[in-house]
Amino acid sequence: MDQIEKSYQRQAASELQEEPLPSRFTDPHSIDNWRHTRMLDLVKAIWDAFPACRWMTVGDGRYGSDAAYLHAHGIDVIATSLTDDRLKYAKEQGFIPAYRAENAERISLPDDACDFILCKEAYHHFPRPPIALYEMLRVSRVGVVLIEPIDDPKILDGVKRMLKTMLRGDREQRFEPSGNYLYRLNIRELEKLITAAGGEVLAFKGLNDFYHSRLAEYAATGFNLGTVITRIGIWVQNILTRAHLLGLGLGCVIIFKGKISPKARHALRAARFKIIDLPRNPYVGA
Repeated sequence: MDQIEKSYQRQAASELQEEPLPSRFTDPHSIDNWRHTRMLDLVKAIWDAFPACRWMTVGDGRYGSDAAYLHAHGIDVIATSLTDDRLKYAKEQGFIPAYRAENAERISLPDDACDFILCKEAYHHFPRPPIALYEMLRVSRVGVVLIEPIDDPKILDGVKRMLKTMLRGDREQRFEPSGNYLYRLNIRELEKLITAAGGEVLAFKGLNDFYHSRLAEYAATGFNLGTVITRIGIWVQNILTRAHLLGLGLGCVIIFKGKISPKARHALRAARFKIIDLPRNPYVGA
């Protein structure tokens, strides 16, 4: 058995272990849920530009919490992950409308089976992320949305890693127990991948986040220790990012398979997305 299959087996085993329901279902007013909602809110601009689309989530193993967010906003969505035990429970509880078990590298659906695929904080856990990305592009008709850690190194990133180790006890920041290397999205390298796959447009918007497990259960509203520290942590990172001293922590990347309309461009730019037009291969069809 090769390392890739072993990685997937370990990941599947981890999904089958007992895990508490995410805060989206148990404590929606918590800082933990506020943080994840803040990331997912980045896709709202897509709804304005592409209404009435069918979505699918990939790597949504925490009881389909990402699909539940979309479903709560009236989006037609199906949740997928490597195993479906937790997704089945989420469906039974009415959190999500539909689910299926899917390996991101071998999705058992035809081409253009849905309009958009959302992959939030899962891409960097895949054994071979580019293969999974090409497969997601095959299955999506319009495009793929990734919400992921960003590889954007700046002078103070070493200090940030040191602080994470001190504050949270983070020791190993490159590998995970399944054996996977923790990838970060590099926008320039992603442009190359998508150009090679025939994609035409990328849209990108970054954001910073601040997490500490001891603050996760504080209420996200009002004046309390959790909100003060979390918001100050984000505010400081934003200042350092604007000064080009610290790289962005997270980013939302929308990968379009074809060209997008002027209306879609306007909606995305209004939401402060950067639009990147990719070069076309001049020899295709020659």
